[in-house]
Amino acid sequence: MTLYGVMRFFTADYVERAILRDGSTALIRLVAPDDKQLLRHEFERWSPASRYARFLAPKQALTEDELEYLCVLDQETHFAICAVAESGDGTGEPVGLGIARFIRLPTIPLEPVTAEAAIGVADAAHRKGLGQLLLMRLCAAAAEREIERFRCEVLVENISMQELIKVIAPASTTTTRHGVLTIDFAIEAIAPDAPLTHPVRENALNRFFRAAAENTVEWTDAVRKFWRR
Repeated sequence: MTLYGVMRFFTADYVERAILRDGSTALIRLVAPDDKQLLRHEFERWSPASRYARFLAPKQALTEDELEYLCVLDQETHFAICAVAESGDGTGEPVGLGIARFIRLPTIPLEPVTAEAAIGVADAAHRKGLGQLLLMRLCAAAAEREIERFRCEVLVENISMQELIKVIAPASTTTTRHGVLTIDFAIEAIAPDAPLTHPVRENALNRFFRAAAENTVEWTDAVRKFWRR
């Protein structure tokens, strides 16, 4: 499929069967409007700590407005992919494993085209390589849409975040104001079908989103709103 004369890999018919590091399989595809129930159930499976890490407050359920925002997308300025367990729950019901999304920010003349980005991985899918794979696909999809950088805002108060900053700061653009760290990462070129076994260079972007997927990062209120604008 093409848009504005550019061949696209990540389109409505994109479906990928991925083998994770533990041998389990996941189907990766674009988020669709009829995924509201899937996302609702995925959220219910998250631990209270994971929910708090995303919303900065105790939260028991997603509202209909939030589900509408998270699932009804143009896949151009607001793009999202999800991972679903191929085996389901054993009774025919799908099981969501993770989601990754970006929202393109308004273009500023003479500055790189930038998007806010975030990744969430279900507790049961941590340390299986899913967060890395979702990031690889998110970067490739962003590049297709002529996005050059990802931007994230995080709190700098917790020790784990401070240690992470020491690692990522030399390889990224950061600014700090009122206890909030804004980080801009250049998106590196990667093939849209690169396998999980593909040697990905360990860089600031990878380190940051690996921590984010496993809830080590404390998001700011701005990113909390990113999940439910």
